[in-house]
Amino acid sequence: MVPAGKRTAVVEALQAEGIDYVLTDETSGREYTAVVSFPLPTGAVEPILERLREAGLERDAYTVVIDAETVVSDRFDRLTEEYEAESGDDDRIAREELTSRAEQMAPETSTFVVLAVVSAVVATAGLLLDSPAVVVGSMVIAPLLGPAMATAVGTVVDEPGLFRRGVGLQVGGGLLAVAAATVFAAVLRFSGVVPADAATVFATPE
Repeated sequence: MVPAGKRTAVVEALQAEGIDYVLTDETSGREYTAVVSFPLPTGAVEPILERLREAGLERDAYTVVIDAETVVSDRFDRLTEEYEAESGDDDRIAREELTSRAEQMAPETSTFVVLAVVSAVVATAGLLLDSPAVVVGSMVIAPLLGPAMATAVGTVVDEPGLFRRGVGLQVGGGLLAVAAATVFAAVLRFSGVVPADAATVFATPE
């Protein structure tokens, strides 16, 4: 979406790059004046977005990147060849797209808490049952991979908010897992499900 006063600059930036575009007036009365849509090869997304930022398109504006199934256009083919020749890599991903994917991998707090507790309980049960398969299953349930990826991406692309969220979820998840495992083990112990001498029994050599 094009902010007020930046319409001409954005259009000129697209024309200078030889990009076909569709410009639609935005009539909701907000601070935007138009919606511009244009197809880009994957390798061109990040550099074109940077040029639009320089033209006045703010980072907090609405920018939507979607995958197109097919684009039939000689001009688009030439644009693809141009950016592939410049970057030498057609798998390049835009900063905004990378950040968005990392944010999606970090689950909502409620979901994260439930999965962390369940995985800790399953891991504790696996240890008590001396079952490696159950312990491995708890690792599959554990929701710590997404926050770890968010932390890494936040560090690489210099997104403090994403970095803090990833670190916070990892630290909170670790503490929550320890607490959940402790409570679960205590309940089993004091309810008589696991006898008081169970540790001695498990430690007895064959």
